[in-house]
Amino acid sequence: MIFPFSPFQGLKNPLTLMSYVTPIMAIATALLSLVLDPWPDFTRTDYFNSSWNIARSFSLMFFGGTLAFFMVLTEYILVSVTSAMTITIAGVVKEAVTILVAVFYFHDEFTWLKGAGLATIMLGVSLFNWYKYQKLQKSKTVVVSPTKYLIQDEFDDEEENSPIRVQ
Repeated sequence: MIFPFSPFQGLKNPLTLMSYVTPIMAIATALLSLVLDPWPDFTRTDYFNSSWNIARSFSLMFFGGTLAFFMVLTEYILVSVTSAMTITIAGVVKEAVTILVAVFYFHDEFTWLKGAGLATIMLGVSLFNWYKYQKLQKSKTVVVSPTKYLIQDEFDDEEENSPIRVQ
């Protein structure tokens, strides 16, 4: 039997991929909620006791869901354009910002463990950026990446007349 679409076809389009993955994620979240959330406390909360609170609660859930949707969409596009390592580095930098916000804005205690973590983050991000810079400096050719983007270093005047090599 021939199917009108391949199961891997959705991996090329973020919206199609999300339409495949979202039902599975919703079912898993619902099952975990049924098992782990304190459902008897649901009737004692103020979130659903009046029509105003119900509308406000659903608006907040819709807003959070919309933010999550666009975050996943942006992450997918960013990974497809750059690499998974870029997302990892961005996540590490996010953790550093979280530590700094917690200390300066929420007045959390800055312990030696947070300091060591922050120093490790800064060292790791710096080393990664240094590595990428060194790799870029070594390449004096046009590099065609799998994402169909070109990275071109500045060529000397002599090399401008020579043919460009593609690696």
